[in-house]
Amino acid sequence: MFKILHIETSTLYQKLISDICHELDIDYVSCSSSKDALAVLSTDNISLIVTAMEIREGSIERFIELINRSYSKVPIVVITGNDTFEDRKKMYDLGIVDYIVKKSSRDEIRDYLKAFAVKSKTQYLTDMYIAVCDDSKVDRKITERIFRINSINRVDFYEDPEEMFEAGRTYDIYLVDLILKDSSGHQVIKKLRSDGCKSVIIAISGIDNVKTISHVLSLGADDYITKPYNNDIFMARIRTCARSYSLYKEVKEKTLELEKMAKSDGLTGLLNHMEIFRQLDLEIEKKGRYGDKLSLIMLDLDFFKNINDTYGHLFGDKVLKSVSSIIQKNIRNVDLAGRYGGEEFMIILPKASLKQAVETAERIRDSIEKLAFENTDLNVTISGGVAECIKETSKELVSIADNLLYKAKESGRNNIQF
Repeated sequence: MFKILHIETSTLYQKLISDICHELDIDYVSCSSSKDALAVLSTDNISLIVTAMEIREGSIERFIELINRSYSKVPIVVITGNDTFEDRKKMYDLGIVDYIVKKSSRDEIRDYLKAFAVKSKTQYLTDMYIAVCDDSKVDRKITERIFRINSINRVDFYEDPEEMFEAGRTYDIYLVDLILKDSSGHQVIKKLRSDGCKSVIIAISGIDNVKTISHVLSLGADDYITKPYNNDIFMARIRTCARSYSLYKEVKEKTLELEKMAKSDGLTGLLNHMEIFRQLDLEIEKKGRYGDKLSLIMLDLDFFKNINDTYGHLFGDKVLKSVSSIIQKNIRNVDLAGRYGGEEFMIILPKASLKQAVETAERIRDSIEKLAFENTDLNVTISGGVAECIKETSKELVSIADNLLYKAKESGRNNIQF
């Protein structure tokens, strides 16, 4: 959790920053003296220090020196009404990361703190896997030391790019030296991208030439870091790329999740009516192209209205979920199950004969008949119709299976017709 320590003597600004932090779901701790601030730092995991120029019990200069000595990884931002060049230079020389004037609008301060909170999420960098391809032993050692200082340990080092490719591992970040003994960084970057790599690729080199940098970026590199490294700048560039990559993955995962939600039935997790019909069209198209077998099962719970009327709709939902789970457990990975209607289900069985589909339907029917619900004597059964596709359209095939389903209902329920 991102946590701000705010050192401020003004109750007005304490409230302002506190309210902003509450809006942004940021943990907030405040105090007015350097002594209290050091006590908080000794016990709390602070992500950012926001301090006024005027603090109790000591000078701001002495306070920042103490922080940099004992808590060097915690960034310091000064927020003050003194907006002079001399004050800014003095603070930056002491090692602060930024300087905010109090005359800034509330929205400006809010956006600033929000950006810092997002930036702090780059701690996920410690969970990322990094590959460094550099044939310089000295530079590899320097890179290793920088990562170690920043608690980044999931790093593999390669002298030869072939060794990296043969390892068969996928990394979140690749650092590739441009000048290699038996290859070039350009070739490595091109190969990574041509193989479909979506990870972060950062070119590293002692060459500081605009045309070279431009060319490398055009090949697919996300950034270019020149040697010799400055520890802070090196890590800032790595974190920026890592943050962008993490956001890309987060958006991709959410997109996939939304796509899944759009295709799934919210209650049972099976495919919804629209998606199961779309899949049937696709499978019939495949059958027409390749001549494979294809069968369809239509199932409908018996007397489901009575279950809802007797036990309530919440219990009815529980029954639907249990039945859906049984269907999923009794079909193959290639089969597709969907909730066709309220208590009606459709199962598509690619490359399955009528006989195989009937066996699947009977297995499901038998498992559902054995269902037991705690504190009830309820006996749940299901009826079904099974049809094999010859040359039918999706609507025609569903109609055939549906007619067989109604035949099963008319013949006493709890049976499969084909």
